[in-house]
Order: sequence, then C-alpha cells, then structure tokens
Amino acid sequence: MYFTPAGSYSVPGVFPIGSPNSRDYTDGMQNGVLTNTGKSGRFRGWQQPVFIAGFLLLSMFVDPAIADSFRCGRKVVRTGDSPAELLQRCGEPRYKDRGYENLRVQGGQKKLRVERWYYKKSSRQLEQIVLIHKGRIVAINTGRR
Repeated sequence: MYFTPAGSYSVPGVFPIGSPNSRDYTDGMQNGVLTNTGKSGRFRGWQQPVFIAGFLLLSMFVDPAIADSFRCGRKVVRTGDSPAELLQRCGEPRYKDRGYENLRVQGGQKKLRVERWYYKKSSRQLEQIVLIHKGRIVAINTGRR
C-alpha cells in the first residue's frame, strides 16, 4: 500500500477514478455506472472463435434420437417401444397408413416399409407421426398443426 498526499491509501496498479491513469480501467464508466460505449464487446480477440468452435464441437455429439419421443398425458412414448405400449399409453391413433420412408440404419440410409400412426390430441398441439417397422417404433416425427 502507498499513501497518497490526501492521507488515503491506494493499491499499486489501481488508480482513483479521474486520475490520468484511470482511463484504461474506467472505459464505459459514467458517474459510477457502467455504460456500453461500443469499445468492448462480450468476447475479445481469440475468445469468440474459441467459443464458436467449442459450441460446434459439442453439438456434433448430441444424439438426434433423444428428440424421438413425445408425451401422451403423463406417459412418454419413445423410439424402441412396441405398438402395444403405444396403444396402452396413447390409445388408438387418429389415422393409420403404410408406405416407405428413408431411415438411418447402421450408419446408412435405407428405404424401409413402415406403418405410420398419426396422433393429435387437440387443435393446439402439433401432430405426432409415429413410424413403426418390424414391431418397433423406429422414429417419431412432428407434423403440422
């Protein structure tokens, strides 16, 4: 600590507001309130590219199959469930049809014959389309309102 002529103390490297050396430490300060002067942003220099690279790296490891589920009342239907479990949790679908869908199988895309069950509980909910192949739910898509 160093004593100033006025009798107060100061810490090395920290300057009182208003002194000639305080300008570096008080950018954006106005009457003790931090203001946005446009001189400094949320990220500086190398931080923004590192943040973006980290975000992209983490997003590559998110499994898209996590999103393949929907709620019927208090119960959840997920990929891998059987049609019997689906009927027990959600009841009869609004509509059923059969067709072919491109699905990812063992890392590649294949066109498979599926049965589509359409669920829509109210006019305010989005339609849920459940794809069933060989007795298992293989995908759940969100349709229109």
